[in-house]
Amino acid sequence: MSTLASGALVATVATLLPAAAQAQDYTSGAVAILVDDSSGAPVAGATVILKSQAQGISKTLTTDSSGAATAIGLTPGEYDVTVTANGFDAYTGTATVIVSQSVSYTYALNTTGAAQTVIVKGKRVRQDFNKTTTGLQVDLTTLTSQQPIGRSIEAVTLLAPTVVNSTAFGEPSIGGGSAAENAFYINGLNVTNPDTYVGGAQVPFDFYKTVDVQTSGSPAEFGRATGGVINATTKSGTNDFMFAVHGNFAPESLRSDRFAPSNTTNPVKFRSDDANSMVFESGGALIKDKLFLYGLVQLQDTKSQFSSWSSGYLEQDESKDPFYGLKADWYITSDQHLELTYFDTTSTMKQTRYAYSCSSMQFTPGQPTPAGFTTCNPDGSDAIIDYSKGYGATTKTGGANWVLKYTGNVTDWFTISAAYGDTKNANDFSSDNPNDSYSAEYHRGYFLRTSTNQLYSAGTTKDDWERKFYRADGDIRFQGLGKHHIRFGFDHEDLSMTKTTKLPGDQPIRYLLLPDYSYGYIIYESLGGKVSSKDTAYYIQDSWDISRTLNLQIGLRNDDFQNYNLSGQRFLNLTGNVAPRLGVSWKPSEDSKWRFSAYYGQQYIPPAMNLGFRGKDYYFAKYFLVPGYGTADQGWTFDENGIPTSMGDPLNGSYSNCPEIDISGAPGNLGSTTDTACTVYGNGTQEPAAAKAAIGLKATRETEVNLGAYFQANDEWSFGLTFVNRTLDRVSEDTDFAPQINQYCADHGMTCSFSNEYHVWNVGDSVTINTFEALPDGETQITLTNLGFPKPKRNYWGLTWDFKRAFDGKWGIQGSYTLSRSTGNYEGTVLSTGSGSGQTDAGSTMLYDYVGLSDNSSGILPNSRDHQLKVWGSYAITPDFLIGANIQVMSPYHYSCYGRYPDKSNPAYGYGHYSHYCLVSDGAGGYKYVDAPAGEGGESDWTKTVDLSLRYTFPHPIAGGKLVLRGDIFNLFNDKEVLQQNNSSDAAYGKPNPLYGTPTVYNTSRYMRVGFDMTF
Repeated sequence: MSTLASGALVATVATLLPAAAQAQDYTSGAVAILVDDSSGAPVAGATVILKSQAQGISKTLTTDSSGAATAIGLTPGEYDVTVTANGFDAYTGTATVIVSQSVSYTYALNTTGAAQTVIVKGKRVRQDFNKTTTGLQVDLTTLTSQQPIGRSIEAVTLLAPTVVNSTAFGEPSIGGGSAAENAFYINGLNVTNPDTYVGGAQVPFDFYKTVDVQTSGSPAEFGRATGGVINATTKSGTNDFMFAVHGNFAPESLRSDRFAPSNTTNPVKFRSDDANSMVFESGGALIKDKLFLYGLVQLQDTKSQFSSWSSGYLEQDESKDPFYGLKADWYITSDQHLELTYFDTTSTMKQTRYAYSCSSMQFTPGQPTPAGFTTCNPDGSDAIIDYSKGYGATTKTGGANWVLKYTGNVTDWFTISAAYGDTKNANDFSSDNPNDSYSAEYHRGYFLRTSTNQLYSAGTTKDDWERKFYRADGDIRFQGLGKHHIRFGFDHEDLSMTKTTKLPGDQPIRYLLLPDYSYGYIIYESLGGKVSSKDTAYYIQDSWDISRTLNLQIGLRNDDFQNYNLSGQRFLNLTGNVAPRLGVSWKPSEDSKWRFSAYYGQQYIPPAMNLGFRGKDYYFAKYFLVPGYGTADQGWTFDENGIPTSMGDPLNGSYSNCPEIDISGAPGNLGSTTDTACTVYGNGTQEPAAAKAAIGLKATRETEVNLGAYFQANDEWSFGLTFVNRTLDRVSEDTDFAPQINQYCADHGMTCSFSNEYHVWNVGDSVTINTFEALPDGETQITLTNLGFPKPKRNYWGLTWDFKRAFDGKWGIQGSYTLSRSTGNYEGTVLSTGSGSGQTDAGSTMLYDYVGLSDNSSGILPNSRDHQLKVWGSYAITPDFLIGANIQVMSPYHYSCYGRYPDKSNPAYGYGHYSHYCLVSDGAGGYKYVDAPAGEGGESDWTKTVDLSLRYTFPHPIAGGKLVLRGDIFNLFNDKEVLQQNNSSDAAYGKPNPLYGTPTVYNTSRYMRVGFDMTF
């Protein structure tokens, strides 16, 4: 009789290993088998049968001369194993297949009639191409049954080492990358937002089966990310029919009092969030062992309320749209698998705003701020809410997504796969009264709304994108100076995006008044249209087992990126982005508990599509002197809708020529097209596609190295130590070269007046460009030198110690500690601008718009956290009652001090307080601007969060089903910590900001989520 003597694999919540996406494809796993005799000699010609317990699919393997056999492209789950060989006793047992991993088993068979026990050794390792990859893999069904976790892919990602939350964007920062440098996949479908690369499609938690977070060392198959890759798979149907209902309830009544800054403009008195959902899921076999179907429907009711006394409204939002998800699997034969995934994330949020005023704030609209001016009470105690009339708006998000994939074994040594899919997403906003204008005026640091019939400063926005893709991959296995597993393939993405912005009003104009400064201005903004891009990649990688203890990874990937503007013209063509991926994995002996690895590779990221959505728009500001300037009647008057009856005389001669667009019909007597009172950001003329990119432009590239040591103490305890270093080699950004071109003309005896000459280039000290218009001498191609821009730099290093004690039915624990630092002058493709806000114009942030904005930008970067401790685990008090905890401790965020650029003649001055200059006392009763290097403006609090989970399983069936009650408490001890502060040192040029250094963002106060799972 054969029994399992050692090496059993125990089900765990997550795997903290050299980890990442798997080699066969994005959705399957593999088993590597060695069959030996009792003396350790290989057994050739042994037959190994693997049969899926869930879906009945069988694989029959034959061991080679080394006693080895491998099954690839397996559906994750439990398998029955039978091993037979002439002259030996048969073995029967089980094996576990895990997505993104290869599970290795060694079977030591006994000769027929021997009394010894069959020895089985099992090990989880990464798939062939991922032995040098770091990260975390999570089985979400197990995780949610044991741990308190936010119900989002981002919350799961934050469990991985080197991952921190980007406060400005609410998305993960992985390995020092910005929040816009990650790639998100669901069953091989790329759901990353191509507009800005911030985030991806939002899918209900219960639809997922596994989540695989790559933090470093990705194989050649993966690209288009200089941060990390988040690869998720969904649930599938099995031979066993299942039906389950899940309830999740997080009402405002289960939340402690919210934390808020003492000077907040958003009173917590009017803040509430209620998130409730019911999930129904079912799966089974339509044809046993052949055709399987799984489906999920989530019904939800999400409500929120918040207010802003400075903007003068209280808003109530509600969303009720359901989510639909489907997974179908057809095993044509045991070697041919066709699968379809479909899900619809379409959602509509209804918004209603009510006018908010207060008794404390008294001023006369259109007149300077009175001496006794006070703001509304931050606690909302003096609020006057007019509920008699609501002003509505609608936000539509999401879309339909699907992917069809085929996997087939052509021979025992050749496997192919192909996939085709489509992803759609929308983010559209429109108010119910888009033709009514918006007006506000500035008093003591706040723009206070004056318009009475328009409570939305944004009029109509549209951001709809679609990604169609196809790919093909092949796997070849052969022997020659060892064992080789070569994977190769290509993928292609066609992306399109319709993105528009139009301010409210019959004409898209916003009115902004500054009575204390005797002037006002309007913003005319009508942007966007349809743009597109194409991404293509080819890759090949050899996983070469030189011996049973030494593996080499030799990979190469090439990415090509093309972007097309609003006129359908190609303006970026970045080709030849070749990235090596090299690695080595070594064990001192075949049975060693130690393993060591090293990796070297490069990554490229595509230009975001938002680069093309500008460049043919009407976008300008026009300035006016207050009506009646210098007289007793100075000030603005308003019509019945709170819009100025006249803006005043245009400030002609102080600014540039206004665009030739007629705005005379708009309210406010706005002057003529011949005025010279404008700052023009776009005059409706398409930028020439051939000139947009600098000569020799190349894509943003990052180089990374990692080293790892891993120790498997026994079947339960494992430990790892990894070091990661990532360096940005070059960056593509856009810059307005108009000042440099005009200076070039002056240096060459010409007079020029170029403006808005934004070109994409590899930031440095010189550039060659084609100007949008010819110079007076007829030339268009010029070289600009000694530009004064610092070379972009970002260097991240992290040292991580991780540990895991597998859950054995009684208790389990795992976690990591990371010591890290991210320094340089370039956060990434997006830019944190302080006070908890950020700029999502990926690849076209303000940082390099003009010389001066990047002054003093070197230092500790926003996503740097020196210390990160993450520990989670669970303990079964009884077989039916489980308690779990999730603990995270993070060292402080390093603030920067911002102010206006000291030189008013520099265009950087016009950006306001976004330069690294800090306004401080000069010691003589005045103030001065001083250099303020990044990261030297103070620190946030340490964040220490303890979350608790309780799970009770009824010991007997309820109505024929298994019932589990859940309770999760987040921030158990209600710790209050400052995450962000006001980083603007000046309120106006040379005038200190009294709010500088005061908190703007706190952590979330304690709240509770309750729920149940009913499974049949």
